[in-house]
Amino acid sequence: MISLRLPLGAAVLLALAGCAATTPAPLADASRLNGEWLQQDSAAPIRLDIKERQLSARAGEGCNGMFGGFTLDGDRLQVGPLASTMMMCAPEAMRRDQALGKLLAAKPALSLQGEVLTLQAGQETLRFARQPEGVRKLIYVAAERKPCVGVAPMQCLQVREDKSQPWLNHYGEIEGFKPEPGVAYRLRIKEIAVANPPADAPSKRWVLDMVVEQEAVSK
Repeated sequence: MISLRLPLGAAVLLALAGCAATTPAPLADASRLNGEWLQQDSAAPIRLDIKERQLSARAGEGCNGMFGGFTLDGDRLQVGPLASTMMMCAPEAMRRDQALGKLLAAKPALSLQGEVLTLQAGQETLRFARQPEGVRKLIYVAAERKPCVGVAPMQCLQVREDKSQPWLNHYGEIEGFKPEPGVAYRLRIKEIAVANPPADAPSKRWVLDMVVEQEAVSK
């Protein structure tokens, strides 16, 4: 039997090379994280919006948005104290907000492979896909839907960009937004162009970015 013995220095270098092959290098350039990220494989996906070391986050069917600065500590996401909107919502929505805040405060491990961002804290691993860029805009949403006709008769959201404008039908939904009857909203949304939409489908998607205001409207 042939026995192969390596000098100590060579053995150490070999061990380090083996670790480098299996361990992702720390993400030194935070600008690679810039963009909007949507959690994969979730019925109520979390959204992250990252730009210039600023992060905003929203639980999929939560209530309040969170936002603040962050740094990278090796492969860890170090989030500073997060500000939050302060709306009262259903208990389940509030629990989603609390779980998201706890995850971000836990200094989760972060890795980026292609267009997939992974956060891991304890036994929880979340994967996010980078989303297409869009244009942000503010809109008002009326407290009640109105009958309208698209491909078939339906109930349309009533929207406008300015209070002086008339209400307009919005044919479709706003992704991530579940309005309650009798509540009027002001939203910040992201408008994303749809490439080659079907003839009966809108050419733009609206995605909720933030609930700016909401108000119960009495009849």
